[in-house]
Amino acid sequence: MKSDETVPDTDPVPDRRMVSPFSPARALALNAMLLAPWFLCGIIGFLPMLRGGSVDFRNMYTAGYMVRSGHGHEIYNSSAQARFQNELVSYADIPLPFIRPAFETLLFAPFSFLPFYPAYCAFYAFNLACLTLCFRLLRPYMANLARVASYLPAAMFLFLPINVALASGQDSIILLTLLAGALACIEKDREYLAGVLVACGLFKFQLVIPIAVLFLVWRRWKFSAAFGGTAALLAAISIWIAGITESAHYFKSMVQLSYTFHVSPRFPLPIGKTANLHGALNAFLGGSPLVLPLTIAASAVAMIFFATRQPRGGNALVVAIPASCLVSYYLIAYDMSILIVPIAVILSRLTACNRKTYRYWSLQLITAALLFVFPVCVTLSGLQFWTVSLPLLAFAIAVAMLEAPENPRRLHLASDAKL
Repeated sequence: MKSDETVPDTDPVPDRRMVSPFSPARALALNAMLLAPWFLCGIIGFLPMLRGGSVDFRNMYTAGYMVRSGHGHEIYNSSAQARFQNELVSYADIPLPFIRPAFETLLFAPFSFLPFYPAYCAFYAFNLACLTLCFRLLRPYMANLARVASYLPAAMFLFLPINVALASGQDSIILLTLLAGALACIEKDREYLAGVLVACGLFKFQLVIPIAVLFLVWRRWKFSAAFGGTAALLAAISIWIAGITESAHYFKSMVQLSYTFHVSPRFPLPIGKTANLHGALNAFLGGSPLVLPLTIAASAVAMIFFATRQPRGGNALVVAIPASCLVSYYLIAYDMSILIVPIAVILSRLTACNRKTYRYWSLQLITAALLFVFPVCVTLSGLQFWTVSLPLLAFAIAVAMLEAPENPRRLHLASDAKL
């Protein structure tokens, strides 16, 4: 007896000719023509900040220089940060704090051989290369979108947070690429490598740790073992770079951040721009002392809900990414770049799914589309960015419905693509 749940696209391996009717060179040129004007708009929008040297690349570039020049033990010292940033970039009364684990400075040290503005351009090009790799990793999972229109897979990368990350010199594109690689590894039954790749994203630990917790609860032992081993290695590298004293200071400052909402005494955390449960509760309660305990309680409830799902294969990562964004301590616009992975996968699935027989079709389509366009709407309308947490919450729940235990036939990634 056939189930009334329709599984999209029974052929596990998509015909590569259906992914794009064009040659790789022509497809690349067409994708560039689609994305280049959008990315150029991002650069123009950030041009005043770039001229003033106040883009987010400022602190990472300076930290890389400090480590390269033998000042790694001072990367978390606000006075040293101010001195080096003012010397290397431009003068500012308040330094842009470096709040990443020290191991990430090894990535930025080579860029510090260049002056700031050429280094920014070089890092922008590096991010574009990462984005190209990300597109190639996700392209097979967007095969159904390409069947509808050849430009739709590339159009997914018009997601506003990606442009913000590129223009501001953020490292969110690197995390996005690592997660796309992890998805491909999971689908190829290489969960050890997937765990390594996700652990390498611990420079944004507020997003990666919830993913690791969910995989541990879901008993994905290979992933969890690889993640734990890689995390321990990166912690050792960070202590080697910064020293025990500075590493302890960094740990204490991150703990302090959780209840003071200040990265440094003169640098408050922009909670109003945080598009997750923390930002929403802070907006609703108006900065009440209850914000932190209620955020912890709400995040715990959300994690329990997602932990009750029974994900298989790459679906685990598709469920875990929006869940981690929702419960993370803070989620600025560029941090949302990683959401393009579940958005693209879900939209591609739905194009091959019978809307009359798949009961979650409308819910997932509406929430995915709304989350994709809502950041632009908020930016144009002048609404506070925390409002993006509302479609994010709806999308996270809708995606989790893929893995509801009562759903007898789940939609597998393998039904859309198998690498």
